[in-house]
Amino acid sequence: MNAILAVILALAVTGCASAPPPLRGTPDLLNFLADGQTTKDQAFTTLGQPSGFFESERILTYRLGYDSRNRGYFLVERENRNGGWPTWTNASFSLVLVFDDAGLLRKHSLVKVNK
Repeated sequence: MNAILAVILALAVTGCASAPPPLRGTPDLLNFLADGQTTKDQAFTTLGQPSGFFESERILTYRLGYDSRNRGYFLVERENRNGGWPTWTNASFSLVLVFDDAGLLRKHSLVKVNK
């Protein structure tokens, strides 16, 4: 009986302990980007669906957050207000990728959108 009580007490104490929040950013998330070398398929594979498409999908945009604790970027889902207009509340940057007609990255920029 004492053993069962000890196990229950140990589980209760463990459940109360709070771990620090996990680091969300990945310092090397954007390291694969190289103008003239990276393909659109590589961007989709690494970053997933973009938050925006422009010019017949030649320009892709991604919303990114930044975790200063580990100096890393993370993807932020596109969020909309009640009226349907997108907001940038949780994003710190917009990653803009410009591809040529063959799907090869021609230019990329990381644009700061929030303080």
